[in-house]
Amino acid sequence: MYMLALGPFPFGTSTAGYDKLQRSMQFKHAAAVRVGDRDAYQKLGPGEEQINLAGIVAPSVTGTLASITRLEDMGRGGEAYLLVDGAGYVYGTYHIDSLQTTQRGHFADGTPRLVEFSLTLTRDDSMPANEKPETSQQAAK
Repeated sequence: MYMLALGPFPFGTSTAGYDKLQRSMQFKHAAAVRVGDRDAYQKLGPGEEQINLAGIVAPSVTGTLASITRLEDMGRGGEAYLLVDGAGYVYGTYHIDSLQTTQRGHFADGTPRLVEFSLTLTRDDSMPANEKPETSQQAAK
């Protein structure tokens, strides 16, 4: 079972688990100036929507360094992916806006013992989703 899936990438203890999910939504309204009264507002539609995930990969305990590389590759590709949580809630289609990593406690060969990551996803309804999320049965194969 996974916490969240971004297209083909499942977030969980075997890949890259997160301990913080922050969602930011904006709603657009336009103001119409009225003489002698307060402005009147009209809803224009949804604004920007972002999700920030923060977590840790510690290969000897949880996750893999290859998962971070896979997220980098997905971000470089610039495609949008369907975002679904483990309970089946569909957030929508998102692309990777940014990925920040901090490495700590390196082995003698320079391999990090721990990588903290922060991933920013931006909703992108203008692009069709590239791939459907894996089910837990597909990921187990």
